[in-house]
Amino acid sequence: MQPWLNMRWVVWVLVPIWVSFNSVALGEDKSVNNPSVAERIGNTAKKVGNKIEQGLTKAAKKLEEKKVGEKIEQKLKKAARKTGEGFKKAGDKIDQKLR
Repeated sequence: MQPWLNMRWVVWVLVPIWVSFNSVALGEDKSVNNPSVAERIGNTAKKVGNKIEQGLTKAAKKLEEKKVGEKIEQKLKKAARKTGEGFKKAGDKIDQKLR
């Protein structure tokens, strides 16, 4: 291969790398008043996390105020009692038929 072809090939490989590094460096603003994109995304994520946390605490308070846990417990106990009564009745009917 001729030396000028090697040099040309090296230039064509290095130019895009140099351009990409410079575009990244130019894209970053070093001013103090203008936060970077990553900082803005981080701040927004924190705000969203705080809003979600506030929503969850409000929902938990509402559930406590309405005593949802106690109501569910009572309904489950009633369902278990009714099921037990149903099994008892079914067992009594089977006993009657077997006698």
